Amino acid sequence: MKATKKLLMATVGAAFTLLGTVSSAPAQASLFNFSFQFNAQETGEPVSGNFVFDDSIQAGVTPDGATLYGNASPEYTINAGKDIFKGSSNSIVVGSNLARPDNSGLSADVIGFDDFKNFNPSNPKFLATFAYLPNSLGSNALSDLVTTLPSSGFALINTPTGATLSSTNAFTSISRVPEPASMLGILMLSALGIRSLVKRKNWSLD
Repeated sequence: MKATKKLLMATVGAAFTLLGTVSSAPAQASLFNFSFQFNAQETGEPVSGNFVFDDSIQAGVTPDGATLYGNASPEYTINAGKDIFKGSSNSIVVGSNLARPDNSGLSADVIGFDDFKNFNPSNPKFLATFAYLPNSLGSNALSDLVTTLPSSGFALINTPTGATLSSTNAFTSISRVPEPASMLGILMLSALGIRSLVKRKNWSLD
């Protein structure tokens, strides 16, 4: 039993050492997951989904002073009732004190997602727009959203089929997408530990 405990402790220790090595490596591009959910006030149906985004994309500027990150979102999923929409290569716009997308005349900090392939500047409709109280985002940097994003806000989804779904109380969150290297390392260490346990059949479990 003592030998078994020692092996397990060694395996766990090695896993933490690996994670420490990965986390102390030079900073590189990171993928994050922007998640949302709400009940659409138009239909009453639940709407949820996520946009994966890369925080290393170089920033540009839109005519109204917002920050544009071209093709920063490599994939997205929108679940609207029984419909599921998936896509890729969406750009992200982050702006402070912009007009809220519901024509309410109110100002808001805005995050918008769209591929801009058929975007009409005279009648702008983002695939997904999320609006928060003015000055709540802190900055327009994607890397800052991880710590500054409010947990709720206004949401407006224009689905690829033309449906409009919105809510004044949508829940939003951002989490880091696990890095493949750290996940693979943990799996390999776990496999090695199990293999060693199987080989040592003569160990006592008493």
